[in-house]
Amino acid sequence: MTVTDVIRSARAERVPAITDAIRPSGAGRDRAESVAARIMSVTLVVAVAGVAVQTVTDLVSFWAFDRAIELLLADSDVGVFASASIAATFTAALGAWLFSSVTPERRKLLWFIAGAAAFLSLDDQVGLHERAGELAEGAVGLEGWEPARLLWPVLFFPLLAALFFALWRLAGSLAPRARRLVNVGSALLAGAVALELLSAVVIRAGFDRGSLLYELEVVLEEGAELAGWILIAGALLSAFVLALREPAVRMAREGG
Repeated sequence: MTVTDVIRSARAERVPAITDAIRPSGAGRDRAESVAARIMSVTLVVAVAGVAVQTVTDLVSFWAFDRAIELLLADSDVGVFASASIAATFTAALGAWLFSSVTPERRKLLWFIAGAAAFLSLDDQVGLHERAGELAEGAVGLEGWEPARLLWPVLFFPLLAALFFALWRLAGSLAPRARRLVNVGSALLAGAVALELLSAVVIRAGFDRGSLLYELEVVLEEGAELAGWILIAGALLSAFVLALREPAVRMAREGG
Protein backbone atom coordinates (compact mmCIF):
# COMPACT_ATOMS: atom_id res chain seq x y z
CA MET A 1 0.00 0.00 0.00
CA THR A 2 1.42 3.37 -1.01
CA VAL A 3 1.44 6.54 1.08
CA THR A 4 -1.33 7.96 -1.14
CA ASP A 5 -3.53 4.94 -0.41
CA VAL A 6 -2.98 5.38 3.33
CA ILE A 7 -4.01 9.07 3.17
CA ARG A 8 -7.11 8.26 1.15
CA SER A 9 -8.10 5.54 3.59
CA ALA A 10 -7.71 7.90 6.54
CA ARG A 11 -9.84 10.53 4.85
CA ALA A 12 -12.55 7.99 4.08
CA GLU A 13 -12.69 7.03 7.74
CA ARG A 14 -12.82 10.64 8.95
CA VAL A 15 -15.58 11.92 6.65
CA PRO A 16 -18.42 9.83 8.16
CA ALA A 17 -17.27 10.80 11.65
CA ILE A 18 -17.28 14.51 10.80
CA THR A 19 -20.66 14.22 9.10
CA ASP A 20 -22.16 12.49 12.12
CA ALA A 21 -20.74 15.16 14.41
CA ILE A 22 -22.32 18.07 12.56
CA ARG A 23 -25.63 16.37 11.80
CA PRO A 24 -28.26 17.34 14.40
CA SER A 25 -29.33 14.40 16.52
CA GLY A 26 -32.92 13.29 16.91
CA ALA A 27 -32.86 14.60 20.48
CA GLY A 28 -31.62 17.98 19.24
CA ARG A 29 -34.39 18.20 16.68
CA ASP A 30 -37.00 17.26 19.26
CA ARG A 31 -35.70 19.87 21.69
CA ALA A 32 -35.73 22.59 19.03
CA GLU A 33 -39.30 21.73 18.12
CA SER A 34 -40.28 21.72 21.79
CA VAL A 35 -38.71 25.14 22.40
CA ALA A 36 -40.33 26.57 19.26
CA ALA A 37 -43.74 25.22 20.29
CA ARG A 38 -43.31 26.70 23.75
CA ILE A 39 -42.41 30.09 22.30
CA MET A 40 -45.58 30.09 20.20
CA SER A 41 -47.73 29.03 23.16
CA VAL A 42 -46.26 31.77 25.33
CA THR A 43 -46.77 34.22 22.46
CA LEU A 44 -50.50 33.50 22.37
CA VAL A 45 -50.80 33.90 26.15
CA VAL A 46 -48.86 37.17 26.14
CA ALA A 47 -50.92 38.55 23.23
CA VAL A 48 -54.26 37.73 24.86
CA ALA A 49 -53.17 38.86 28.33
CA GLY A 50 -51.58 42.05 27.00
CA VAL A 51 -54.66 43.09 25.07
CA ALA A 52 -56.95 42.20 27.99
CA VAL A 53 -54.92 44.24 30.49
CA GLN A 54 -54.64 47.16 28.09
CA THR A 55 -58.38 47.16 27.34
CA VAL A 56 -59.52 46.86 30.95
CA THR A 57 -57.05 49.49 32.18
CA ASP A 58 -58.05 51.96 29.48
CA LEU A 59 -61.78 51.51 30.08
CA VAL A 60 -61.35 51.86 33.85
CA SER A 61 -59.41 55.06 33.26
CA PHE A 62 -62.20 56.22 30.96
CA TRP A 63 -65.11 55.46 33.27
CA ALA A 64 -63.56 56.06 36.69
CA PHE A 65 -61.13 58.90 35.97
CA ASP A 66 -62.57 60.54 32.83
CA ARG A 67 -59.31 59.85 30.93
CA ALA A 68 -57.42 62.00 33.43
CA ILE A 69 -54.65 59.45 34.04
CA GLU A 70 -52.76 59.61 30.75
CA LEU A 71 -50.30 56.94 31.82
CA LEU A 72 -53.10 54.34 31.68
CA LEU A 73 -54.64 55.30 28.34
CA ALA A 74 -54.17 52.91 25.44
CA ASP A 75 -53.70 55.75 22.93
CA SER A 76 -51.32 57.84 25.02
CA ASP A 77 -47.82 58.35 23.60
CA VAL A 78 -46.39 58.49 27.13
CA GLY A 79 -48.42 55.64 28.61
CA VAL A 80 -47.23 52.22 29.66
CA PHE A 81 -48.95 50.58 26.72
CA ALA A 82 -47.10 52.73 24.20
CA SER A 83 -43.89 51.22 25.60
CA ALA A 84 -45.38 47.73 25.27
CA SER A 85 -46.17 48.32 21.59
CA ILE A 86 -42.69 49.71 20.94
CA ALA A 87 -41.12 46.67 22.62
CA ALA A 88 -43.29 44.21 20.66
CA THR A 89 -42.42 45.87 17.34
CA PHE A 90 -38.71 45.89 18.15
CA THR A 91 -38.87 42.23 19.17
CA ALA A 92 -40.34 41.43 15.76
CA ALA A 93 -37.41 43.27 14.15
CA LEU A 94 -34.97 41.33 16.32
CA GLY A 95 -36.67 38.03 15.47
CA ALA A 96 -36.44 38.74 11.75
CA TRP A 97 -32.76 39.66 12.04
CA LEU A 98 -31.93 36.53 14.03
CA PHE A 99 -33.87 34.37 11.59
CA SER A 100 -31.98 35.92 8.67
CA SER A 101 -28.67 34.81 10.18
CA VAL A 102 -29.55 31.12 9.75
CA THR A 103 -31.64 31.22 6.54
CA PRO A 104 -29.45 32.57 3.73
CA GLU A 105 -32.08 31.85 1.08
CA ARG A 106 -34.50 34.31 2.70
CA ARG A 107 -31.96 36.76 4.07
CA LYS A 108 -32.90 39.81 1.96
CA LEU A 109 -36.60 39.36 2.67
CA LEU A 110 -35.94 39.07 6.40
CA TRP A 111 -33.58 42.04 6.37
CA PHE A 112 -36.36 44.14 4.89
CA ILE A 113 -38.86 42.94 7.51
CA ALA A 114 -36.34 43.62 10.28
CA GLY A 115 -35.59 47.11 8.94
CA ALA A 116 -39.25 48.02 8.46
CA ALA A 117 -40.21 46.79 11.93
CA ALA A 118 -37.26 48.61 13.52
CA PHE A 119 -38.28 51.82 11.75
CA LEU A 120 -41.89 51.47 12.89
CA SER A 121 -40.67 50.85 16.44
CA LEU A 122 -38.61 54.04 16.26
CA ASP A 123 -41.61 55.83 14.77
CA ASP A 124 -43.72 54.79 17.76
CA GLN A 125 -41.00 56.06 20.09
CA VAL A 126 -40.51 59.53 18.58
CA GLY A 127 -43.89 60.03 16.85
CA LEU A 128 -42.70 60.51 13.27
CA HIS A 129 -46.08 59.61 11.80
CA GLU A 130 -47.84 62.10 14.04
CA ARG A 131 -45.48 64.89 13.00
CA ALA A 132 -46.07 63.96 9.36
CA GLY A 133 -49.81 63.97 9.97
CA GLU A 134 -49.63 67.48 11.40
CA LEU A 135 -48.80 68.70 7.89
CA ALA A 136 -52.48 68.26 7.05
CA GLU A 137 -53.85 70.09 10.08
CA GLY A 138 -54.41 73.29 8.15
CA ALA A 139 -55.78 71.66 5.01
CA VAL A 140 -58.84 73.43 3.65
CA GLY A 141 -61.99 71.33 3.70
CA LEU A 142 -60.73 68.86 6.28
CA GLU A 143 -61.73 70.82 9.37
CA GLY A 144 -63.38 68.56 11.92
CA TRP A 145 -61.88 65.41 10.41
CA GLU A 146 -58.62 65.38 12.41
CA PRO A 147 -56.68 65.25 9.12
CA ALA A 148 -53.53 63.97 10.84
CA ARG A 149 -55.33 60.65 11.27
CA LEU A 150 -55.95 60.54 7.52
CA LEU A 151 -52.59 61.69 6.21
CA TRP A 152 -50.06 59.47 7.97
CA PRO A 153 -51.55 56.15 6.74
CA VAL A 154 -51.39 57.56 3.20
CA LEU A 155 -47.76 58.67 3.62
CA PHE A 156 -46.77 55.35 5.15
CA PHE A 157 -48.82 53.24 2.73
CA PRO A 158 -45.89 52.19 0.46
CA LEU A 159 -43.88 50.96 3.45
CA LEU A 160 -46.85 49.24 5.08
CA ALA A 161 -47.93 47.58 1.82
CA ALA A 162 -44.39 46.32 1.17
CA LEU A 163 -44.14 45.03 4.75
CA PHE A 164 -47.44 43.15 4.52
CA PHE A 165 -46.37 41.62 1.21
CA ALA A 166 -43.01 40.58 2.67
CA LEU A 167 -44.71 38.98 5.68
CA TRP A 168 -47.10 37.14 3.37
CA ARG A 169 -44.19 35.86 1.29
CA LEU A 170 -42.33 34.76 4.40
CA ALA A 171 -45.37 33.06 5.95
CA GLY A 172 -45.62 30.71 2.98
CA SER A 173 -42.25 29.18 3.86
CA LEU A 174 -42.85 28.73 7.59
CA ALA A 175 -44.18 25.79 9.57
CA PRO A 176 -48.02 25.75 9.72
CA ARG A 177 -48.37 27.15 13.24
CA ALA A 178 -45.85 29.93 12.71
CA ARG A 179 -47.49 30.70 9.36
CA ARG A 180 -50.85 31.17 11.08
CA LEU A 181 -49.34 33.51 13.66
CA VAL A 182 -47.75 35.68 10.97
CA ASN A 183 -50.93 35.79 8.88
CA VAL A 184 -53.16 36.59 11.85
CA GLY A 185 -50.68 39.17 13.12
CA SER A 186 -50.52 40.85 9.70
CA ALA A 187 -54.33 40.92 9.50
CA LEU A 188 -54.51 42.54 12.94
CA LEU A 189 -52.00 45.22 11.93
CA ALA A 190 -53.96 45.94 8.76
CA GLY A 191 -57.10 46.19 10.88
CA ALA A 192 -55.36 48.65 13.21
CA VAL A 193 -54.51 50.92 10.27
CA ALA A 194 -58.11 50.72 9.03
CA LEU A 195 -59.40 51.60 12.49
CA GLU A 196 -57.08 54.61 12.61
CA LEU A 197 -58.72 55.88 9.43
CA LEU A 198 -62.15 55.07 10.86
CA SER A 199 -61.39 57.11 13.98
CA ALA A 200 -61.48 60.29 11.87
CA VAL A 201 -65.01 59.36 10.80
CA VAL A 202 -65.98 58.68 14.42
CA ILE A 203 -64.71 62.12 15.48
CA ARG A 204 -66.37 63.79 12.49
CA ALA A 205 -69.66 62.23 13.59
CA GLY A 206 -69.35 63.99 16.95
CA PHE A 207 -67.97 61.15 19.08
CA ASP A 208 -64.80 62.80 20.29
CA ARG A 209 -62.54 61.94 23.22
CA GLY A 210 -64.66 61.23 26.26
CA SER A 211 -67.36 59.38 24.34
CA LEU A 212 -67.84 55.64 24.68
CA LEU A 213 -67.70 55.02 20.93
CA TYR A 214 -64.35 56.79 20.65
CA GLU A 215 -62.96 54.79 23.57
CA LEU A 216 -64.12 51.52 22.05
CA GLU A 217 -62.39 52.43 18.79
CA VAL A 218 -59.22 53.18 20.76
CA VAL A 219 -59.10 49.85 22.58
CA LEU A 220 -59.86 47.91 19.39
CA GLU A 221 -57.19 49.74 17.36
CA GLU A 222 -54.47 49.64 19.99
CA GLY A 223 -55.31 46.07 20.92
CA ALA A 224 -55.05 44.93 17.30
CA GLU A 225 -51.69 46.66 16.91
CA LEU A 226 -50.23 45.24 20.12
CA ALA A 227 -51.45 41.68 19.47
CA GLY A 228 -50.37 41.81 15.83
CA TRP A 229 -46.75 42.64 16.63
CA ILE A 230 -46.60 40.14 19.49
CA LEU A 231 -47.82 37.32 17.23
CA ILE A 232 -45.37 38.20 14.45
CA ALA A 233 -42.48 38.48 16.92
CA GLY A 234 -43.27 35.09 18.45
CA ALA A 235 -43.55 33.43 15.04
CA LEU A 236 -40.18 34.80 13.91
CA LEU A 237 -38.42 33.77 17.11
CA SER A 238 -39.85 30.26 16.93
CA ALA A 239 -38.85 30.01 13.26
CA PHE A 240 -35.32 31.05 14.24
CA VAL A 241 -35.13 28.28 16.84
CA LEU A 242 -36.35 25.69 14.34
CA ALA A 243 -33.83 26.88 11.75
CA LEU A 244 -31.01 26.18 14.20
CA ARG A 245 -31.62 22.47 13.57
CA GLU A 246 -30.03 22.78 10.12
CA PRO A 247 -26.58 21.17 9.78
CA ALA A 248 -23.72 23.51 10.61
CA VAL A 249 -21.95 22.55 7.41
CA ARG A 250 -24.88 23.79 5.32
CA MET A 251 -24.91 27.18 7.01
CA ALA A 252 -21.16 27.52 6.60
CA ARG A 253 -21.33 26.57 2.92
CA GLU A 254 -24.09 29.11 2.19
CA GLY A 255 -22.60 31.93 4.24
CA GLY A 256 -24.83 31.62 7.32
